[in-house]
Amino acid sequence: MNKRLQQRPNELVSLRQLSWSYLALNRGSDALKAARQLVDVLPPEKDALLGAANLAGLAEIEARSGAAAEAVKNLRRLLSIPAGESVTITRLKIDPVWDPIRNDPGFQQLLAGTEHIGP
Repeated sequence: MNKRLQQRPNELVSLRQLSWSYLALNRGSDALKAARQLVDVLPPEKDALLGAANLAGLAEIEARSGAAAEAVKNLRRLLSIPAGESVTITRLKIDPVWDPIRNDPGFQQLLAGTEHIGP
């Protein structure tokens, strides 16, 4: 996969897969770097649907990598925009992907808040 990324450094699918592969290999800093690159290439400001999904993926990687404050910051951003199915308070409450930061005070604040609904 690294060879493919060298040829096409902004290929979104490869970046997404690489970030999760790195995470599975306990290479958290590499996982974060790939996930951040994905958000840099296509942020929510450029594509409301895929960009929001990219930012949600970064938050998931941050949560799994021990970067709780950064994950909460990105989740707060996603909850302030119409992020569709990427992030909702209800999903945050039940999705096990957030278990690593479930007891974080910032995450608990998010669960008690409200999300943006509508335009």
